[in-house]
Amino acid sequence: MSERACTVIGILGGIGSGKSAVAGAFAEMGALVLDADKFANELHRTPDVKQAVREAWGDGVFGADGELDRAKLAGIVFDNADELDRLDRIIHPRVVEHFENEVAGCRDSGRGICVIDAPLLIESGLIGLCDLTVFVECDSATRARRLAENRGWAAEEIERREAHQEPLACKRDVADIVVDNGGDPAATRKCIEDIVANLNTSGDE
Repeated sequence: MSERACTVIGILGGIGSGKSAVAGAFAEMGALVLDADKFANELHRTPDVKQAVREAWGDGVFGADGELDRAKLAGIVFDNADELDRLDRIIHPRVVEHFENEVAGCRDSGRGICVIDAPLLIESGLIGLCDLTVFVECDSATRARRLAENRGWAAEEIERREAHQEPLACKRDVADIVVDNGGDPAATRKCIEDIVANLNTSGDE
């Protein structure tokens, strides 16, 4: 057996490339997936984060139910780098600490594969927890179509959000493996199966 019983895989790619779908394929093969967006959404409901957001942006970013209106907040922070940085300082340290603990637990338990699905994998420093990184390749037209259909985003919204992330070329350059997710889903699935098979084979050496 190899010394490392657990392999931590980080997912990289552009918005709408299908990173979550790739992470889901890993999950179907037994991997534990750590979803940063899901955890951040949970954080937005916690009293301490809600209080920090209220102090920073007031009651206007909350709904009548007292919960944070993420769409309103996004409308503020994605138009202003300083405001986005302010939000990041509230959310990211909590996400990073949680993921560090989760990864440590995976390594201690000897779980085979742990996948980190985080839009800001590089920017947050979470890439430092990874043993392997996978870039999800997808052409811009397909990504734009998916985002228009699934989220109602126009091209300008995609550009606005990606402006606050590392360039796609940088993400691709630092990746260990590139998976094409712009065409046949079965082909993408086969790539994930091959990655898992190779990891399992190397783990038995």
